[in-house]
Formats: sequence, structure tokens, C-alpha cells
Amino acid sequence: MNKNLPEVNQISDSDVTVENQDKISTPRKSKIVSRFLSPALKFWLKSQLEQVEQLKVLIEGGDRQILTGKIPQVSVTASNVVFRGLNLTEIDLSATGIRINIGQIIKGKPLKILESFPLFGKLNLLQSDFNASLQSPLLAQAIVEFLTPLLPSDFLEQLEQPISLYDQKAEFFPGRLHFCTNFLSTSDEKISLSLHTDLKLASSCELLLENLEIQVLQQSSYDFSNNIKIDLGSDVELKELTLNSGQLTCQGGLTVNP
Repeated sequence: MNKNLPEVNQISDSDVTVENQDKISTPRKSKIVSRFLSPALKFWLKSQLEQVEQLKVLIEGGDRQILTGKIPQVSVTASNVVFRGLNLTEIDLSATGIRINIGQIIKGKPLKILESFPLFGKLNLLQSDFNASLQSPLLAQAIVEFLTPLLPSDFLEQLEQPISLYDQKAEFFPGRLHFCTNFLSTSDEKISLSLHTDLKLASSCELLLENLEIQVLQQSSYDFSNNIKIDLGSDVELKELTLNSGQLTCQGGLTVNP
């Protein structure tokens, strides 16, 4: 994958700029799609993202179908997406049966999703984008919650509360993930931690960590003979998760709730 994409300016929480390509099209000539639905969907997508590049959206369906308040199918491709602080290198998604407030949209009101719907697709994530995502409060807090029950109580007592991470960094290898970070102690000293694990799918909604090793201060090492599973929730259904050098790829689906 070529990472040399045009640079995207930083965008405020309330603004999204789409550079280069910003297209919403339909294979059928639909006045409702072109006049009402396309602008409404475009605005809604932008409101969900902090940054996006090379955005393409394809709406499929005729006026008669859409007037029932249901979009038969939408396909979305984009690169350099930032969603809730998570940097996603490339996405290729499709969704079917999306129920919307078409009557209000025609009157100029914002688009609203009325019911949950399934979303399917593929996500490519470069190591550099994952490292950028590690700075997001959402992912940092998830890592803290994962590590806390694995570490000994005497070590946790040395840490400043609430526990925060500093200088997080990850490396992707074929089938294996390396992660390192620093904690701040009660005496304002940084304590380093490194984690090494094989990463694969345990089920469609669970990640499996095998051969997990955690090392603190290059002195104490904790090996875990039992496999550790991370539950992603019942709304997630992954089909494939692949770690290669510098890149992670996953395919599957999830349920999007309004």
C-alpha cells in the first residue's frame, strides 16, 4: 500500500474537509437521491469524521424504494480517515437496508438513522496510523483497562492515579504485535513496559492473545501460559484478521446503532 497520499490539513471537531475526491453518485437517475439524499448523507458522514481523504460514496436505489424511507445499499471507500481519534488508513464498506427519515430530509432537515443496520467491509491499518491512534483517549483507556488486571498489585501501587500512558508505540510483525509504553510513578519517574504477543481471532467477536509476555523496567518479566481473549462485543463479526510487517488488515461486519 502506498502511504504517499496528499496531505490533509488538521480539522476541528466541528469541521471536516474532504480533499481531492468528494463524490456521491448513483447508478440510476434519481431526483430524490441527487437533490435531497446525496447532500444529506454527505453532511451526515462528514459530521461523524474528524478527517477524511479520497471519499467516495455510491447510493443504489430508485425513487420508489427511497420514498419508503429505506436506502437499499450504500458503498463507501475512503483513505486517511480519523474517527473518534482513531486513524484508519483505508476503508471499503457497504451497508444495506438503511432506514432514514426521508420525509424530514425532503423538508430540509438533517438525516437521521432510524434503525440499526449491518455494515460489512475491509479495513487496512498501517503501523504508523495505529501509533497515531494510540494517542487517542479512547484507545489509551482501553489499553489501561486491559493491562491493569494483568500486572501485580505491588507494581500498580507505584503508579500515579489515575493511570496514564506515555510514549506509546507499537510494531507489527507477521502474526505478532510488539507494544511499549511508559507509566508515571508516584515519584514522577517514568516506568517502562513492553508487551509481546501473537494476535489472531478466537471467534468472530473475540481477539486471541497467545505467547503473551509483559516486561517491566527490563527486569521483571511476566509470561502467561493461558491464552487471553478480548471480547469485542456482540455487534462485531470479524471474518479475517491478518498482521503483516507494518500493516494490519481485517474483514468482517458490525451492527451500526442509531
